[in-house]
Amino acid sequence: MNNTHLHIADESFSLKRFPLNQFDKSLRAWDAGDEYLISHVVENIDLASTKHIVIVNDSFGALTCAMARLAPHARIDVYTDSFMSETGILKNLVACNLDKNSVNIHSALELAQLESANTHIDLMLVKVPRTLSYLEFLLIELNKLLNDSTQIIAAAMVKLITSSALKVFDKCLSNTRTSLARKKARLVFADKRDAITESLPVNIVSDAELNFDLHNYANVFCRDQVDIGARYMLKAMPKHINPNQVVIDLGCGNGILGTQVLLNQAQAKVIFVDESYMAIASAKETLANSGALESSGTNNAEFVISHCLHDFPDNSADVVLCNPPFHQQNTVIDDIAWQMFVDAKRVLKEGGELRIVGNRHLDHRVKLTKLFGGCKVVASDTKFLVLKAIKHS
Repeated sequence: MNNTHLHIADESFSLKRFPLNQFDKSLRAWDAGDEYLISHVVENIDLASTKHIVIVNDSFGALTCAMARLAPHARIDVYTDSFMSETGILKNLVACNLDKNSVNIHSALELAQLESANTHIDLMLVKVPRTLSYLEFLLIELNKLLNDSTQIIAAAMVKLITSSALKVFDKCLSNTRTSLARKKARLVFADKRDAITESLPVNIVSDAELNFDLHNYANVFCRDQVDIGARYMLKAMPKHINPNQVVIDLGCGNGILGTQVLLNQAQAKVIFVDESYMAIASAKETLANSGALESSGTNNAEFVISHCLHDFPDNSADVVLCNPPFHQQNTVIDDIAWQMFVDAKRVLKEGGELRIVGNRHLDHRVKLTKLFGGCKVVASDTKFLVLKAIKHS
């Protein structure tokens, strides 16, 4: 099986997942849902007369590359919440000998800023996300942009086309129907809903154990409550972060760890880093409403969209805090965590500390020992470990 070339609709597309340094080389940059959707469009839609295509939640560019080649005269707008998906789309366009400037890539948050009067969309292609609140956000905002003639087609592996997901389609759109399954993938068709639903609000989570509220956009992990890993990490935070030290909240999510740092030490500098646009937006709102900036000043916080610490200078941080993910989109994978650890070691100053929280069954302890020459268990219970590793020359 060729894992880098998608052959479909008499075309061949060179596609790679990002980041490239994955341990599991069998993973592809597309799935059967992408193949099903592209085939359906080619067989049933007149692309020659299609003028405007909107693609939402493309994984790594399979849909974008296919439409850019098969409908070269159409305007193509792509909306994603993932910096890594955006990176993959751009790099795969180039690899397919397509002009990366021929498509317009936007943050999914920009959907809420569009007005239907300013755009006419002929075709809307959606990859169904695993997070139902994110699906609801997307469908609410997309419905506002639909015209009576717009064709909207969604795709996913069957395991994601659940009864709960279909209820979201029914709530936000009208006349929902599904295709037969093909290679464990399914398509979902729907029409414009005349009644406009209000935008999905930022979810504010209050918790008795926190002295500030969390502000969660639709695609933030654990949107409705405090993530249990982050909750445990808060009990084992570094005790002696000094004024003017640089602390990185890596994979910051809603900013819970970095915000607590600034509440504890107002004069530290905290850099919030995530690859999700909605995570960064959530972290900004969490911090802004926490009261931490009243004493620290706005210059003590920075927000960066990035894959791990890719563009950060060497030896520039004193502490890196991390609650690493164990999946990328719909794939369980620990490559991202490993890259976080590698980048943290490079970016930390000599004597600097990486502190992480993770499930006990994961082999983070082995990885940190291999990378740093050792690590220490700071706290543990039946589910989690908090580990720290110190950078030595």
